[in-house]
Amino acid sequence: RPERRLTALRRLAIVPALNEAGSVGAVISEIRAHDPEFEVLVVDDGSTDETTARAAAAGATVASLPFNQGLGAALQTGYLYALREGYDCCAHLDADGQHPPAEVARLLAVIREDRADLVIGSRYRDPGKARSDDYKPTFSRRIGIGVFRFFLTLATRQRFTDTTSGMRAANRRVMGLFSERYSPDFAEIESLQLAVREGLRVEEVPVRMLERAGGSSFLTPLRS
Repeated sequence: RPERRLTALRRLAIVPALNEAGSVGAVISEIRAHDPEFEVLVVDDGSTDETTARAAAAGATVASLPFNQGLGAALQTGYLYALREGYDCCAHLDADGQHPPAEVARLLAVIREDRADLVIGSRYRDPGKARSDDYKPTFSRRIGIGVFRFFLTLATRQRFTDTTSGMRAANRRVMGLFSERYSPDFAEIESLQLAVREGLRVEEVPVRMLERAGGSSFLTPLRS
């Protein structure tokens, strides 16, 4: 049965965090409440608040980077840990409370069934199912996402609807690739191009995302 196959898989939740002391503990608790077998690694990317202490208090393993190196370095650290520690699959979700663990489980189901190597949770794949408390991008962000979508689709010849999604699941083939090569800048976008170029199967699954519970977004319009 699918449920038994999932239970047999060692799975890791990677949570990159930068000054997310206000929300990281609740995120870890929610992951554990949804799936007690999910092991959690928080990668603290040089936080100056109590992120590390609160993540450890909530029961997560914490990898503390010595200074802020960016999302790409934090995620590469997570993939390298997952590969070296022998996990069968991993998922990553943000520390700000936007990504419900129940939605992450849907991505892992695609990995478990071997329908893809890398699965992206898309906010825009099925917009008709959005609820009143779901994440609503600003006008400038919608423009930016549209530009990213156009160029990534052009480069990969594969249609993507949510190029900046931080909710993803991966198998060991992806762990091996991303632990060696991962962009330090726009990691989420460039990693998709790398995965497709290397012949990995990349799929999107429609998911719900919530408004941020804390912190601020890396992707400001000016920086984008």
